Amino acid sequence: MDDTYQVNQDWRKLASRIVKPQQIVLVIGTTDVGKSTFCRFLADSALTKGFKVACVDTDIGQSQIGPPTTIGIKSFVSDENLHSSEARAAVSDGEQNRSEPRIVFDGTADQFYFVGDVSPQGHLLGLLAGTRLMVDRARETDADFVVVDTTGYIHDPPAVILKQHKIELIRPDHLVCIGRSTELEQITACYSQQEWLNIHYLLPHRSVRTKSGKVRSRYRKDQFDTYFSDSTVQQVPFDQIRGGGTPFFIGRIANEKELEILSRLSETQIYHAEWGSRTLCLIASKPLSKATITHIKNYLSLTRVTVEVRAYFERRLVGLIGSTGNTYAIGIIEAVDFQKRELSIRCPFSNVGDAVKRACAIQFGAYRLK
Repeated sequence: MDDTYQVNQDWRKLASRIVKPQQIVLVIGTTDVGKSTFCRFLADSALTKGFKVACVDTDIGQSQIGPPTTIGIKSFVSDENLHSSEARAAVSDGEQNRSEPRIVFDGTADQFYFVGDVSPQGHLLGLLAGTRLMVDRARETDADFVVVDTTGYIHDPPAVILKQHKIELIRPDHLVCIGRSTELEQITACYSQQEWLNIHYLLPHRSVRTKSGKVRSRYRKDQFDTYFSDSTVQQVPFDQIRGGGTPFFIGRIANEKELEILSRLSETQIYHAEWGSRTLCLIASKPLSKATITHIKNYLSLTRVTVEVRAYFERRLVGLIGSTGNTYAIGIIEAVDFQKRELSIRCPFSNVGDAVKRACAIQFGAYRLK
């Protein structure tokens, strides 16, 4: 990652107004307008003033704090040099035009929340919940200055609702909108007269370049490769798994006799089944027709039958949740053994040794690694 950036006069003027103690800044805008770079600049400006800084990255597709599919937080504390009168004078005199920032995002996070996909679409509630939780964590660190980066998802009606609810949940002191004001006013109009929020508009940085889909995909792959570079696989028994984001691992697992009966009813092999309250979830050797599903549902007096095939598990990302409710690692499902009733999950080596003991729940994501 290129850790340099260019600072323009508009950035410096705005920073002089908003980089103050006990401030939360939310930055929004479409893709490729310089949101993440501006967030780094603000954080760097605050650090130079001697503040304790917390950065929250909610851009789950191009995350710089934590692996993709997650919302990460990272805190920074200035060293003794930054408290000197010379350093503070340099900032006040507008000399923060250097190309080397003090803050560098290296993909690691102090803590993160697993959303489970690289796109906000279809995951709005998870994105909102994770954003609020990570901003709360930032507050708990006693940070003097908090800056929150966001995705470039702003144009669709659900995107407008997402950003507005994010504003409501965070209640930032400042909202920085980068891009044409006309395209952002659909989000900000209802807040324009509210005293608790200061809204600022910036034009995209002249040096910003549009990233192609291939470049974005390659960045995600590099981030995942780095995260899993030192990893190993561990077997996790079915009876220990408490699932989230999945219809499986929340009910009673069917025994061998029940699997035989279900295989006859469906006229195909059923590898795994779970019973809920008048519900049934199946892993079958092939997709079942609507008529077959209806037959099973009526025969067993069920209200819902969910059917998946073995591929449902393949290379799916999962979040490993500890007893405190925090995600301490993400993993990849490498294999599933229905005979032994266990999942093989790859996760970073530093976490894998006690993954079974620590994982009170496994959150299933929608994203699959290729």
